[in-house]
Amino acid sequence: MWIREYVSYSAFSYLTATLIVSEATLGDTVRGTWHAIIGTCLVMGPSIMSLRLIGPVQFTTNMAAVSVAVGAFWVAFPESVPLMSKRIAFGQLVIVYVGTVIKGATTDVVMHPLGVAASTGLGAFASVVAMLLPFPHLAVCEVTKRCEEYAENATERTNLYMKAMVAEENSMVLELAAEAKLLSESAAKLLCIIRKYQDGMMWEVPHWRLLRPDFKNPEEWLQEVEVSLRGMEMALTSRTQKAPDTVKQEVKEEFQVMARNLTQKLEQIRTSLPFSSKVRVQNTGDDCSDEKPLPLNICNTQHHLSLSFFLFCIKYLNKESPNMAQNYEKQGADGVEKSNIMKRVRSWLPGHNSLVFAIKCSLSLGLAVLLGLTYKKERGYWAGLAIAVSFVTKRQATFWASNARIQGTALGSIYGVIGYFICHRYTSLKLAFLLPWIVFTTFLRHSKMYGEAGSISAVVAALLLLGRAGYGTATEFAIERAAEACIGLFCFVLVEVLLQPERAASLSKEQLSQCFGTINQFMGKIVTLRPSHMKLDSAVPEPSVQEEKVKLKAEINQLKVFVEEAKAEPNFWFVPFQGDSYNSLHRSITKIVDMLSFIASAVDLLNQEMQKSGEVWRDNQQQISIDIELFKNKISTCMEYLEEATSTDPSQHEQKDKQKADSRDLEVGKQHTSSKYKIPTIDDEEIENILIAFLQHARDVTNSYQAAQNPEVRNKMLLSLGCIGYCMASLVTEVREVETVVIELVRKQK
Repeated sequence: MWIREYVSYSAFSYLTATLIVSEATLGDTVRGTWHAIIGTCLVMGPSIMSLRLIGPVQFTTNMAAVSVAVGAFWVAFPESVPLMSKRIAFGQLVIVYVGTVIKGATTDVVMHPLGVAASTGLGAFASVVAMLLPFPHLAVCEVTKRCEEYAENATERTNLYMKAMVAEENSMVLELAAEAKLLSESAAKLLCIIRKYQDGMMWEVPHWRLLRPDFKNPEEWLQEVEVSLRGMEMALTSRTQKAPDTVKQEVKEEFQVMARNLTQKLEQIRTSLPFSSKVRVQNTGDDCSDEKPLPLNICNTQHHLSLSFFLFCIKYLNKESPNMAQNYEKQGADGVEKSNIMKRVRSWLPGHNSLVFAIKCSLSLGLAVLLGLTYKKERGYWAGLAIAVSFVTKRQATFWASNARIQGTALGSIYGVIGYFICHRYTSLKLAFLLPWIVFTTFLRHSKMYGEAGSISAVVAALLLLGRAGYGTATEFAIERAAEACIGLFCFVLVEVLLQPERAASLSKEQLSQCFGTINQFMGKIVTLRPSHMKLDSAVPEPSVQEEKVKLKAEINQLKVFVEEAKAEPNFWFVPFQGDSYNSLHRSITKIVDMLSFIASAVDLLNQEMQKSGEVWRDNQQQISIDIELFKNKISTCMEYLEEATSTDPSQHEQKDKQKADSRDLEVGKQHTSSKYKIPTIDDEEIENILIAFLQHARDVTNSYQAAQNPEVRNKMLLSLGCIGYCMASLVTEVREVETVVIELVRKQK
């Protein structure tokens, strides 16, 4: 066939198709095909030029290793190049230069690289065709379906929370809370599926992003909904810990109005695509003038704060959040455009991590090709290909990733050898034998033991065994293939240990310390109450708070990934990893971030109402601002010491420790007083005084609004102040729990 004349490396076609198609929708496949084109463009030009300049005759084993190393550095260094493009390009580099050494003078300097490109193109084309047959597997359909399911889930959970909040028997509250807990677990799974498919959705309908500059990913919007629902759950948990209150009739009526508005709001999720921030500002059709005033004592005592916070969460979910839309508009289109341009420019400028990644790829591939060709010239491809498609740009645990790759390679090699013995005479049967293995490796990708690294290694090992012809005797082939794969993995582990000798446990501890530092920065971004004469757009722009919040959530998610890897990592001679402690810290940090987000929203809402209130608000504004600042300083100091106590850089800790001396420190490193690892516990009396003072000043504010004509403004003031008070009290509880766990964690590690 004419295809065989141009597609000279069919095994690489199988490998390309597997990398692109794995768990993909049509949009993901189109994106993977585009990334394959980018990787091919990065390789073809330089490889043809180098072959023409050096000449195939002069291409020795050493020259091939150097060429692969230089080419790998060229591909890996740009930070803006997608990871899929880099993986495919690495494989192409290995095949082009190793193939030149094997073929020698008979190598065509143009047709040989083009043959590799054609093999890549065939695999990408086959991927697209596979997604179209028997009918297209569209990410848009998957996301729409999951969003509809999430809307139903969120509506049902909200109704359960409301029923539980007004219930007067603790048994009924606990029963409803348990039912809502099961629904929240289902919602988490739905959000994961939406996150998985939403990027592919943009490749199926690219005009959404082009025509709608305000486009927001559905998972991003739904996460904001989920934060409000988690807030309701936390408020309900606080209520179940106390004697049930008889909720006043006014609050029950307010629940009914909110439930009706909220149902309309969640219904928009089912009917609105694309998901943009404009969905949030659509009018629900209710007249604000009909809103009834809430009872004034709703935020007078800590006993009522949970109810006040619950109502705020419903308001936060039911109406647009001020810091999500209005302040972005006030920043101006020019500012957004300049910010986007600067981000794009920075994305093309490689940083330190890109340099380390490029050096790691260059040395690993160059050394693997050198040793692979030295061991067996005709089988030199496999040493490089075994690791070419397994690199990741992010930091990963060396032992865990190496262990997963070794086990994956072993499994794939065994399966490939068995398949070779069974059907080595029939090409079509070999391909059929690969299909169940590809399905099996899809499940390996989701396992804690193997993950993405192990599953890719398993696929590569089987493909390289079954995807080619003319291996010679089965015994010789199996031994040489296993030896080449071990050579490649040895080179990868060696370079990884020399450049970045990281364990998942160490990465978890470092990421934990980084999370504490980012929480401290996030608290600093929360702008306190501004004087009424200061305009909102003259203060610090709100997007900085949102950017810090997005950064913090990304770091928390990364902490969870490292913890899962550390739990699956062998301990060797190291201290056993405290997985339960890290899981507890992850849950507490997530709650802390949610509470800080609510405080930021409540403060921003108060600032907006302050602009309308004038002198009425100015009389009490300074006192409440002082209370919030004092509280922020107490929590910030504790976060600084938590960051230092969990830091993996002792020199940095000692430098900061010399600059600070706190007589209230509590030792965590050793049992004697000379320990330098100290965490200042939160003073109960000081925090209690701050909370009491805040509630008193909040009562003064609400009392000044007794005669207010607009009940909507009055309710906003009540709920915002109640939200801040509840979150301050809850933050103290969570920080104390974090302190306890960190103290115990540091003691065990020391």
